[in-house]
Amino acid sequence: MSAFAKFYFRPSKGEKIHTVVVPREDESCGIFGRVTDGEAPVSGAFVLLFETEGTQAGPLVSSVTTDEDGSFAFGPLAESKLYLVKVYKDGVKLRELEISV
Repeated sequence: MSAFAKFYFRPSKGEKIHTVVVPREDESCGIFGRVTDGEAPVSGAFVLLFETEGTQAGPLVSSVTTDEDGSFAFGPLAESKLYLVKVYKDGVKLRELEISV
């Protein structure tokens, strides 16, 4: 994998997404994110990571809960895969996005 990876997002109308890609020396990659309500961080959100199969969510790869800053991380991830991230808080889906690694 090169030092640069391609990412694409499907944001909801009016939604802003910020992402940071940091290559590691061992060339593995990961997903680091932060869940907010538009301004304030959302702690305790449940974040699920799936591999995708076509247009459907495939097997669950991992799950985490956001910390007090709304941050979460997944990795290392396989190269040349498409992943689906789903974010829930109190049983309500807040966000869903696809990431190509």
